[in-house]
Amino acid sequence: MELIEYPVTYGIIGINVIVFILLNIKVLSIQSVGSSYINTLQERQYYRIISSAFSQKDFLHLVCNMYSLYNIGQALEYALKSGLYAICYFLIMILGGTVSARIHKKNSPFTFSIGASGVICGLLGIYMVIVVSMRGIASLKAMIPTIVLLVIMTTSKKIDSIGHFSGLITGLIAGLVIVNIYRFG
Repeated sequence: MELIEYPVTYGIIGINVIVFILLNIKVLSIQSVGSSYINTLQERQYYRIISSAFSQKDFLHLVCNMYSLYNIGQALEYALKSGLYAICYFLIMILGGTVSARIHKKNSPFTFSIGASGVICGLLGIYMVIVVSMRGIASLKAMIPTIVLLVIMTTSKKIDSIGHFSGLITGLIAGLVIVNIYRFG
């Protein structure tokens, strides 16, 4: 397969890798790109919802997220075509990130959230709805490694599980809308 076949997926992976490098050579900092209730919503620095979703600080964090994005992204970009896929990606990023920042108001208003995994969980939600509508629940077998990886990551205390779940719910809703409009299955 050619690189150009999945321009949105590979573009997003490229942006994540570039931001990872910039974070690790200290051109950027988590404090400048991470999302928290205080900075993002209270101080109206809304760009942080986007910048945080492209920011991974640790190499393992980057590898796990980009592996998952590579798997889910290609499948969805093929099924939805690049334009609709990009719209879904950004919709999940904005809605899921906003919900996550808002929910963190009470318990962790100063904690920075970073990473693409919330959006990836949303893409997984879309994928699951489409696949189940087309072929039934058994057809989710191909995504078991990605699902297991995301579940394991969600159980870590360092992970924003609210971001994962808000992304997943946004994706499930988007998937239901897409299935009903485009009549997958």
